This record gives sequence, structure tokens and C-alpha cells, in this order.
Amino acid sequence: MEPGDPETPEDGDAEEDTATTLQRFVELTASRVTPVRRLRVPYQLIRELGSGSYGRVLLARPRQGGPRVALKVLPRDSVPRTTFLREFCVGRCVSSHPGLLQTLPGPLETARYFAFAQEYAPCGDLSGMLQERGLPELLVKRVAAQLAVALDFLHGRGLVHADVKPDNVLIFDPQCSRVALGDLGLTRPEGSPAPAPPVPLPSAPPELCLLLPPDSLPLRPALDSWGLGVLLFCASTACFPWDVALAPDPEFETFAGWVTTRPQPPLPPAPWNQFAPPALVLLRGLLDLDPDTRSPPLAVLDFLGDDWGLEGNGEGPEGLGSLSSEEGGEEEGESSLEEWTDGEDSKSDGGRDTDGEAP
Repeated sequence: MEPGDPETPEDGDAEEDTATTLQRFVELTASRVTPVRRLRVPYQLIRELGSGSYGRVLLARPRQGGPRVALKVLPRDSVPRTTFLREFCVGRCVSSHPGLLQTLPGPLETARYFAFAQEYAPCGDLSGMLQERGLPELLVKRVAAQLAVALDFLHGRGLVHADVKPDNVLIFDPQCSRVALGDLGLTRPEGSPAPAPPVPLPSAPPELCLLLPPDSLPLRPALDSWGLGVLLFCASTACFPWDVALAPDPEFETFAGWVTTRPQPPLPPAPWNQFAPPALVLLRGLLDLDPDTRSPPLAVLDFLGDDWGLEGNGEGPEGLGSLSSEEGGEEEGESSLEEWTDGEDSKSDGGRDTDGEAP
């Protein structure tokens, strides 16, 4: 961390629980958010990398020099300030691990937006990398190993990611020599209340899918194990195993019937029959219907030397040529992004050429 940054939980009292430490860090950071008139003042805005209900992620370059960054921009009218601060603080606390996307110091706010910078992954996310038959086995194992260690790091610090899915795995090179888990917007201390997903999600475990609002469950690392299991299926096959882990989804019912039948059927049903036995053991452990007996993420490491049966996916990253760092043509997107930020601000200013001062 840079001079002037608040202490991270790792620097705090060893007896202090994660939730208390995180809240302390949020409170310390709240007064250190830098107000700016427009985001284009500290950054050259290059192009949009992604968007969603949370806001937008923009490729940007600091005007004072340095490498390009991914600038996460959150609208103030829909994202509470405490939510923005918590995501930033969690990111800063875990940025020392290479398997977690690094959050950079210096959170910002304008009259309409909160923003913070993260390291830029030039090859996009795992969803964009998947081909029709999934990744080659070597790449699947590289992704699996790095995510398993990253999740273990989070869990060892009393945190649960709670949103493990292909969209949130960032790729730094076509060979997957480095991948990093990003989007810590749902990351919470273990034991925090976990509600039912607002919409059916294929990555959500059955114990959450069974919840009815306003019920919740204590957040547990087993939630991330399930997400990792679904993600590995996706990386291997380029599709989700089901739409929702709940009856009457036919794919989930087939899976649940197979894993609960005693004695175990000699052959797994499709599509699980495409995996070799070691991979099936791993996936069944991560996707155990009972969260109390679900395998931890580090179980992945016990199976890296085994055949997973994915030889049909190819031996190398063929077809991944679209994954490039796109070094050229940066400036061409700046105009439209500045128009977006200026235009949005003008709506709130009645057309005046100012953002106003941040609160």
C-alpha cells in the first residue's frame, strides 16, 4: 500500500474479527476518497471494457503516467457509498495475491459517480475465451489451480467471494499463465447473511436456490466451492451444467439423481460421461449437494496430475487468436467516453459545463 493508506485487516489486531476490521477500514477510507470534477481529469478514457447493473468498467490511462488500468465506475444514484467503499477496501486488502485482481489506491468521486482503478487484464474474461468445446485440459487445470489458491487465500482471511463465475475470471495471456478472480462487489465476511439470488443463476448452490425472500443463510466458503465446480464444468464444456440448481430443472435433476443413487451407477449420465474418473471425483466433491461435506477449493490441487478426459478440447490455445492486448488505437475511444461522462453530468447540471463539487 502507498503512504497514507489506512491499515489493512492484515495489519490490525489479530483478535479482531473480519467484519469488524473491514468496517474499521471502510470508515478510515471514507474521508480519503478524492473528489474530482470529471473522471477525464485524472485519466485518459480509452474505451469501455464491460457494463452491467453495477455500472461500467472503462479502459483508462493515468494522465500522470503509468500503465493502463480498468476503471470501475459506479453511479451514485444506485450504488450506496458504503457499498462502493466496501468493495474498494476488500480489493485493497487482498491485492497482494496474484490470483485476485489488484485494486489500486486512490478512490475517486464526482457529482454523479464513484470510481476506483484495478489492474487491466488484456485478454478479457473467461467467458470470452471459451470455445465451442471448452478449453484444452492444460488451460483448464491452470485456471483451476490459480482460482483454488485464490479462494483459499480469501477464505483464510474470513472472506467469501460469493460470485465465482466465468465472467469474473480475468485473463492476462492466451496461455492462462496468469488468471485472476475479480469483481468483489458481493464479497463479504464469512457468516454474513446470504439471500436468495434475485434471479435464477446457474452458479448458485441449491441451498441458496431453495431460499424464499426474506430468508437468508450465513455465508460460507462452501458457496465458493460450488461456484468453482460450476466454473470448471463451464471451462471444460463451454456451457453451464444447468440453468438453476433446483428441481424441476431437468439437467440438475439428472445430476442430483446420479450423485444420490446408491449403489453408484457404473456410468455417469450425459454430459458428465465426457469426464475421466478423476475429474468426476473432483467435480462431485465441489458440487456436493450438502454444503457440510462439500470439498474445499484446494481439493483441485490433488487432481492436477490426473487425466481429466478433455483431450477432445485440443492440446493448445488454437482459436484463441482474438485474445489480444489491443495495444494500438487507444485514443480513438476517448472522445465518445468523454461525451458520455460530460453528457451525463450535463443532465444533472441543466447543461452547464461542470460536474459541481463532490459532497
